[in-house]
Order: sequence, then structure tokens, then C-alpha cells
Amino acid sequence: MANLNVDQKTVKDLFQDKKSDFLIPDYQRPYAWTDTHCQKLWDDVFEFAFPGKDYSKFDNTEYYLGPIVTFFNQDRGKIEVIDGQQRLTTLMLLLRAFYTNFSHMEDSESKTTRKNIEMCIWKTDEFEKPFQDALKIDS
Repeated sequence: MANLNVDQKTVKDLFQDKKSDFLIPDYQRPYAWTDTHCQKLWDDVFEFAFPGKDYSKFDNTEYYLGPIVTFFNQDRGKIEVIDGQQRLTTLMLLLRAFYTNFSHMEDSESKTTRKNIEMCIWKTDEFEKPFQDALKIDS
């Protein structure tokens, strides 16, 4: 019988982990979220971070994204996503959009944010340089 482990991780910790190499197996349904699904996720995260759309009340405490069920496939050396593929893929797309928008900003905070996003989207070498042809999520 397989062992069951339950971990709580931030999105940053989930994606920046060097071991993060997600695979959405062929038996999973293809990406099917509509604009409505994506907007709901965005609105939910935004409302959590800025209650009542009041930017002075920024809340960066933990946000519960919901369960993401995975298992490590030793034959493939990857983490197969059993449940949560729509959310993971949508988050990766959002991170990619933020990454592109931050490319036009030159202040140090924006550069740091862009570097953190790089480490979430792409696999990196031992010097944390991203391989921009190797995403951390594949299908």
C-alpha cells in the first residue's frame, strides 16, 4: 500500500521546489477552464488579498487553494497530477502573464519578483538560472 503524505505549501514553495517537475498524465482531461473559471479564481485570490478592494488592507497570510493530489512516478521521475491540474495550469498561466508584465519594470522589487516567478515557471540550473525551454509542468 502506498504511503499518504499531506503537506501544506504556498504556491511559491510548491513551484519553486527544485523537485517540482509536474506531469499531467494522458488519462487526465485536457485543460477545460473557461474565462469564467479563471475569473472566479482570480477574483477569489484578489478578494482574499485585498478585502473589499481596499488596497490598504493587503493580506498576505495563507490562502487555501484547495487540495492538489499528486504521486511521484518513479518510472518517469516526475510528479503526476491526479487532481488539481486545472488550478495548477491556470496559476502557471497567471504567473507567465505577470512575468511578462514585470519585464517592463526596472525597480528592484519588480526585478526580484520577476526572478521569483522565473523559478516558479521554469526548471533552473544549480545557479538558479532558468531553462526557458523546460517548464515545471508538462503534459
